[in-house]
Amino acid sequence: MGACCSRRDDEDAARFRYIDGRRYHNISNSEYILANDEVEAERLIRYHEAMKNIWGGLFRSPVEEKLKCGAKVIDVGCGTGTWLLDMARTYPESYFVGIDFSPIFPTEGLPENLKFVNCNFLDGLLFEDSYFDFTHQKFMCVAYTDEQWEKNVIPELLRITKSGGWIEFAEADSLTSTGKATQRIMNGLKGYYESKGLNCNLKEYIHQLLKSTNAFSEIRTEQKSITLGKKGGKSGQETLKFYMRGLSTSRNIMSSFMNITPEHFDALAETVFIEAEKCDTYSLQYRIYGHKL
Repeated sequence: MGACCSRRDDEDAARFRYIDGRRYHNISNSEYILANDEVEAERLIRYHEAMKNIWGGLFRSPVEEKLKCGAKVIDVGCGTGTWLLDMARTYPESYFVGIDFSPIFPTEGLPENLKFVNCNFLDGLLFEDSYFDFTHQKFMCVAYTDEQWEKNVIPELLRITKSGGWIEFAEADSLTSTGKATQRIMNGLKGYYESKGLNCNLKEYIHQLLKSTNAFSEIRTEQKSITLGKKGGKSGQETLKFYMRGLSTSRNIMSSFMNITPEHFDALAETVFIEAEKCDTYSLQYRIYGHKL
């Protein structure tokens, strides 16, 4: 029993880091700074419901009829797997795969047409070329460097997607119409991400990357504005909570980068919550999707 527990502890230590009781990944080629524990899983699940309400559905690509008849679908960076669970139950004739290097997706009670794989997308996937009809990726702006987007992400997504298939990205820009504390944190985040080669504002970047491949017959972009807090209704309140909890999970890294104490960072974050209501702060959410030749 002792040897078994010791081996499990060693494996856990190799895969994860723990800071102030929160669990984080320990992947060498990823700059992703958010936690991957149960608290983070709850944050992602609640935000999924808000996004589904804001967009009036689970996707924007015109793949409804294909999904009803039977399609192969992958969600890259699937997180909790909530999007896939909804999709698998809505389209029982289709087959769904979710991948993520953080194992926070469920492992029991899954629909028969859904499978999760714990792996690092940046290492490449074992799926054959042109395997999926619909390739989906959501909120990975702080997971890939510009170099990884160009050399790893886009080429691999293209490789695994069939001719005539669709690739869809869901991302968000930084907050707009902000108060002083919010702007200070946003500037800090922007500075940190840029120091790591990460690109926070991917709307134009992704579009240009897709266009530069000459591999798409069409590329579409849609955008929605969400007012944070009570003025934005339930979805606005959940979106604000999503951002606030995200700040909490990054407090140690960001306070160090901004050269302030974690307590000072917490105080700034609390002010963000107040400023959002006063300044009518809003978030721009968008979907970019392309039809592969």
